[in-house]
Amino acid sequence: MTLIRGPRPFAIRVFAAAFLAAALLRLVRGLSDLPLSETILAVYVPWFAWDRDWTIIVLSAEFTIALIPLMWIYLFAAPFARWLVLGFGAFRLAMLDPAALTGPLLLAVAMASLLTPPAQRWFARLPADEEDGPAVFE
Repeated sequence: MTLIRGPRPFAIRVFAAAFLAAALLRLVRGLSDLPLSETILAVYVPWFAWDRDWTIIVLSAEFTIALIPLMWIYLFAAPFARWLVLGFGAFRLAMLDPAALTGPLLLAVAMASLLTPPAQRWFARLPADEEDGPAVFE
């Protein structure tokens, strides 16, 4: 992958901000109520003996994993990362928890920004375009 230079379109900046905010919000919520997070993990993976340490490790790993496609999209304009984010985001929205709408709302904004025309041009940009100078996005 080649690092893409030049300005990022507004849609990509919105995606990055919303996706980072959603991932950070999930981490902070999980860490702020560790017993609840531990219980939730125990429901999904009952065969593992969850404790405080493993809960923190899983929450931190989930946050770190969320940053990987964010960097692929923001730094490298990787089209496969867009579809990865859209696929997993749609799955997460399908399991919507009405009690906590802030995270899903941020995720929906991030996903929608990936489908805008400026984002389409961002992903269509080839590394050879760098020789012409930075592209200007509206």
